Amino acid sequence: MSSEKEINEEEARENLRKAGYSEQVIEHWLHPKNLGTIDKNECDGDSGWYTGPCGDSMRIFLKIRNGVIQQASFISDICIGAVSAADALTEMVRGKKVSEALALKAENVIKELGGLPAQEEHCAKLATITLKKAIADYEKYHQCPWKKPYEKK
Repeated sequence: MSSEKEINEEEARENLRKAGYSEQVIEHWLHPKNLGTIDKNECDGDSGWYTGPCGDSMRIFLKIRNGVIQQASFISDICIGAVSAADALTEMVRGKKVSEALALKAENVIKELGGLPAQEEHCAKLATITLKKAIADYEKYHQCPWKKPYEKK
């Protein structure tokens, strides 16, 4: 016998499929792996809140060791495109060198998601811009980390 939660999730999946979302988008939306923050003592790069032209907002946090992204997480508005794009992107950058992460484009995120409906494609750009802001924060302080506590966000 199926539980009510399983029935509701399958109903949600079916509705999202009908709306044109791929299985990858649906999975990232229903079960995001990287939603949350990184403790400020462990965080090496913090994008701060970035709001895109559509009005959606996102923030990405990075933990970087020896130039390699060890951990990435995000918080975002409750928008299926933004959450799915950020979750996919934070998965994609884990284990990559900072330079490799900087090279990622919105098209890479869209491909990883198996596509996005046209009205949601801007969310992939929102995620990549926010990632670049987190990397810029890391690069600003990694040479002189003692400066970070003295500046306000």
